[in-house]
Amino acid sequence: MPRSPFAFLAVAVLAVVLASPAVVPARAEQAAPVILAPGLTADLVETKLLFGLASADGSGVSEQEWARFLAEEVTPRFPDGLTVIAAYGQVKGEAHGTAQVVQENMRLVLIYHPDTPEAAARLAEIRRLYSERFHQWGVLQVTNRVKVTL
Repeated sequence: MPRSPFAFLAVAVLAVVLASPAVVPARAEQAAPVILAPGLTADLVETKLLFGLASADGSGVSEQEWARFLAEEVTPRFPDGLTVIAAYGQVKGEAHGTAQVVQENMRLVLIYHPDTPEAAARLAEIRRLYSERFHQWGVLQVTNRVKVTL
C-alpha cells in the first residue's frame, strides 16, 4: 500500500506504545562511547526513528527481518545503546484512489548521541538501507537537542 512522505509524520504523531522499552546491548568497539557518569548532565541529540513494518507489496517486515536489521545495521552504528519500542499507528492516506485509514505495526527507536556529522551520516545510512530493503517510502526521523542526566 503506497504511502506519502506525510503519512509517516502523521503515523508518528498517532503512534501508540504497545510494549515496554528494551535496551539493545551494544558493542562498544564500533564508535566513541557517550560517557555519562551518575549525577552528570550532557548535551546530546535525541533521535527518534520510526520504522513501519508494512510494505508496499503487502509482504510486511517479519520479526526476524526486523531483529536482523536492528542487529546488523542499527546497533553497530550506535553501539552505546538504544531503545526499541513496539508501536502501532494509523493515518488516513490514499490507496487505490480512495482515502482510507492505513494501520500498521512499527518500531520506534530512540538513540541519544553527540551532535556530529558522523552520527548524522550513520542515521541517514540506516534510513536509506531500511527503505531500500523493505520497500518503504522512508523512515521518519525526529531529532531534538536534549540535556541528559544519569
